Amino acid sequence: MPVIQKMSARNAAFQRFETVKRNREKRAKQKVFFVEGVHPIEQAVRFGWEFEALGYAAGARLSGWANDMRRKARAGVEYQIAPALMEELSEREESCELIALVKQRGDGLARMEKAQGAPLYTLFDRPQNPGNLGTVIRSADAFRAAGLITTGHSADFYDPQCVRASIGTLFALPFAAMASAEEVLAWLDTLPERPRIVGTSAHAVKRIDQVDLTGPTLLLIGNETFGLSKAWKEACDELALIPIHGAASSLNAGSAASICLYEAARQRQGD
Repeated sequence: MPVIQKMSARNAAFQRFETVKRNREKRAKQKVFFVEGVHPIEQAVRFGWEFEALGYAAGARLSGWANDMRRKARAGVEYQIAPALMEELSEREESCELIALVKQRGDGLARMEKAQGAPLYTLFDRPQNPGNLGTVIRSADAFRAAGLITTGHSADFYDPQCVRASIGTLFALPFAAMASAEEVLAWLDTLPERPRIVGTSAHAVKRIDQVDLTGPTLLLIGNETFGLSKAWKEACDELALIPIHGAASSLNAGSAASICLYEAARQRQGD
């Protein structure tokens, strides 16, 4: 049974929720992150993430869904939060019934290594926007990627914007943040079959649908402003372009990733 505590003031417990929500360094140090919303909480429960704490408005009559999630999450502590403080902690116009602190995981690469067949890994190089990162997570999960890696100074997987934009798929898809292209390349060399590295570039000769994506593949998506780093361009086995028309010279990174992932899924139909 969880320990039930009341949160009626901006005490240490309130400060912890609030700080973890907004401060990346605190999240990393404490190894927890803030989660709110029906889909994220359901997916965290479904995929076995460990809940440190749950919170809900004091005096509220909780729905059957909320009580079911409380039972399945098995958080060590539950906070009955003053309604005004609950609204303050919420990231939404209308707060969800439940908010949570969920423990971070560090097993993303190990989970990716368990992928069978011809894995499709996705890599987002130095993403700046956590919303874009969440969008790529959502698409990678939808099109059956084996996992997502970021490199360099990048947005935080555990940022509330990323969690929200992923619509809970962050809890289903293995992911890892790695320091550099060199670190990723060294990891690729440890896999049973080294994936082909396919990058996207407006200056490529082949279209993405002309590139074979059916074998083990690492699909690269570049930074929103600068594209792929020099190190990644040099590491690519092949560069591909997404043919576009109109005034824009490029696509949003999330859109580009979705198109490439769809093409890979199309080629792999029946796998």
